[in-house]
Order: sequence, then structure tokens, then C-alpha cells
Amino acid sequence: MIKEKAKKSRFVQKTKTQIVKEYLRTVFYSFSIALIFTVLLSFHARSEMIKNLYENKGIRNKINQELAKQLVQKSDFMKDLKTKNYAICLQVGNIYESAGDYEKAQQAYELALEKATYGTYTPYYKLSRVLILQGKMEEAQTIIKSVKDISDKNLIKFKTRAYIEMGDKYYSMGKFLSAAKSYENAKFYYDKFTKKDKSVEKSIAERTVKAYIETADVMVKNGHNSDAVRFLHKAEIYDAKNFNLRYKLAIIYSDLDPIKSLKYFEPLLKEKPQSIDYGVYSKALIKASNILELQGRLTEAKYYRYKIHSVDLFVNNKVIYKNDIEVLIDEFGVKKGFFTYKLKGKFRFKNVSHMDIKNMSVDFVLRKEEKIKETQAYKCVTKSAPLFSNGGVTEEVAISLGKNIFTKRELDQYIVDIYLYKDEQYKTLVYSMKVPQKKVKDFYELELLSDRNP
Repeated sequence: MIKEKAKKSRFVQKTKTQIVKEYLRTVFYSFSIALIFTVLLSFHARSEMIKNLYENKGIRNKINQELAKQLVQKSDFMKDLKTKNYAICLQVGNIYESAGDYEKAQQAYELALEKATYGTYTPYYKLSRVLILQGKMEEAQTIIKSVKDISDKNLIKFKTRAYIEMGDKYYSMGKFLSAAKSYENAKFYYDKFTKKDKSVEKSIAERTVKAYIETADVMVKNGHNSDAVRFLHKAEIYDAKNFNLRYKLAIIYSDLDPIKSLKYFEPLLKEKPQSIDYGVYSKALIKASNILELQGRLTEAKYYRYKIHSVDLFVNNKVIYKNDIEVLIDEFGVKKGFFTYKLKGKFRFKNVSHMDIKNMSVDFVLRKEEKIKETQAYKCVTKSAPLFSNGGVTEEVAISLGKNIFTKRELDQYIVDIYLYKDEQYKTLVYSMKVPQKKVKDFYELELLSDRNP
């Protein structure tokens, strides 16, 4: 009996020990989970903080600039700088650059360059940068070229960045050809990287194309169409699919080489027929037909003359030009619902072209950034109720968008795009506007909120 009691006592004692152990284990696990959760939250908070820092880069730079200005006003950092080491010279240059005093920044970077060890490229980059900021382009070029090209990733990075910034400066000065050449130099060094960054590659290509297109536009204005074509073909190397680029080539070739012009026009007609000037296209067809007749290529000439007629039919039946229609806004704004904010609007459309329109529909597209949230379509012109030329106006179209909208805080993130079309395949964006915070009954009041040329 005594043994049984002892057994029982041991059993009870063991159970208590287990309970304590389990309790401690639970506390430990709970603490561990809480700790992990806290760490994760802290990492998340840190990442959000870093994200916000990047998002507010402009603000931060402004703050840094103000601090730097205060510092240079209170102290003369250039005093006895020649006696200081490389790192101090570089930091003094950074302070003066941030303060906007590029001349003193230049002096400090020149001293840093003198004191730098072989293979250190930061002072070269910093010095070329402040020279570019001052518009001292030749001096900056000399600094960049003074560094012998070797297989060093830091050197490649320095020259790539420097030439991009040089190109940006030339572009801002309206020296588009120099900008394009600088971007091509940046591309030359970027191509030496073993590990490519697609975003950098894309950025350089876009800059180069833009600079060459601007160069071509200047050439056309000055009557140098052949040179314009040459620069556009250079841009074509970087982005052969660029619609704007190919369209410019089609237009210029309509005078220089009508047959070649049509080779550019044909694919464009399939991509964006509503963006083509059919007057220019028709003239190119006539010129090409005449040339082919003189060459004795009568079948081809006849084909192009037939296309002139088919183009007219296509335009009349399929295409709405953006500039042919004015959007009249009678009312547009947000109305608060029970749980959501409804977007209400009343619109009419005015025909300012010289052609009657017998068929036209409209799409109102609500999007948040590039994501489409909702679309409403309406038939606003029919054969029985045509839209007459030179000032004809449609009946009022009332819209109500916002099935799943949105808190008031989000309103400024939404855009309404208005598309007009005769055929669903060929929709033309005629108007794009931000959602106003209040109801608007005045067109000119809305202009402040809208982008008339999206």
C-alpha cells in the first residue's frame, strides 16, 4: 500500500514536472514567434523607410542642399585644403556641389584627383560631373578621355555614367546631335560589362533614339531632309519598332523616295491607322504610281492608284481622327455613395472636321495607373442621327463609373480615358483626364485637371 502511494506520488510529481516543462516550452515558442514577428516587422518597416527615402529623393536632395548651403556659409572649407588628404578633399567637394557652388566643388575635386591613388576613378567622375553641370563640356570630355581604357569595371562604370550625364546636359541645351553621340559613347562602355542591367540598357537606347529624332526634326525644319533620314536610320538601330520614328521616315520619304515611303506606311496602317495622315499617304501613292508608270511598271502603278480609292473608303468607314472631334464636358465629378464614390459625367462630342460622320461609338475607360478598372461603351452617332460636319454636336451621353471604387484618398490615382471609334479595331484616344475631387461644370475649370494631349 505504501509502495502504491509512492508510485502515485511519483506519478503526480512527474505530471507536474511535465506541466511545468510544457508551460516553459510554450512560453519559449511564443517568445520565439513574437521575436521573429517583431524582427520581420522591423525589416518591413526598414524596407518601407528605405522605399520612402527613395520615393522622396527630390525632397531629400533639397534638404541636403539647404544643409550644405548653411555649412559653407558658416565655414570656409577651402582654407588649407591643399594640405588635407584625398578623402577630405572629396568630401569638401561633395559639400560644395550639394550647395550648388560648382566652381569650388571643381577645385576640391581637382585636389582630390591629385591625391588619389592609381585605379581610383571617383574623383574623375565627380570632377567631370561638376564640369558638365557648369556647361564646361570640352573640359569634361578631356577629363573623361584622360583615363586610359582598361578592363576595369569601376572605370567602365565611371565612363558610362559620365557620358550619360554629358548626353543629358547636351539634350537640355538643345544640342541633340551631341547628346546622341554622348549616349552612344555611354553604350560603347556599357557593352563592356559582363553582367548587363536591362534597365540601364533600355534607358540608354531610349535616350539615344529621342536625341536622334530631335536632331532629325531640326534638320527637317532647316530643309535638310536627307540628313534627317540619315539620323532617323541611326535611331532605327536602337529601336526599329518605334512607331513615331517609322512614321517620320514615311513622311520624309514621301518627298525623297515615294516608293520607299510606302514600305514604311504599309505596316503603320495595320498598327495605328487612326494616327496616320492619309493626305500625305495618298500623295505618296500618287507619286509612286507616276514613277512606276514612267518606268513602264504599269501593273504596279495601277495597283497604287486603286489603293488611293480604297484608302478613302477605309478612312470614311473606319477611322476617327483625334483633331476632328472636340469633347464637350457638361458635368464631371464624384458623388459619394453609401460605401463607394461614384464617378458621374455628362458629355457631348462636336464634329469640327469637313466630313459628316454616320457611325461613331465611345468608350469611357476608368483606369488606375495602367490597370483598367471599368469600361462603359455607348453608341452616340448612327445613320439615322448623323454627326454633321463643321460644328455638329451629339446628344448628351451620361456616364456612371465606379462599381468598385474607392476611398476618397485614392481618387487622384484614377484616370478616365475617352476613346472614339467607327470600328472597334481602330479606337482613337481623344481625351484623358484625372478624376477631380469635386463636381466640375465648367470645361475650363477641368482643363487644370486634365491632359488634353495624352
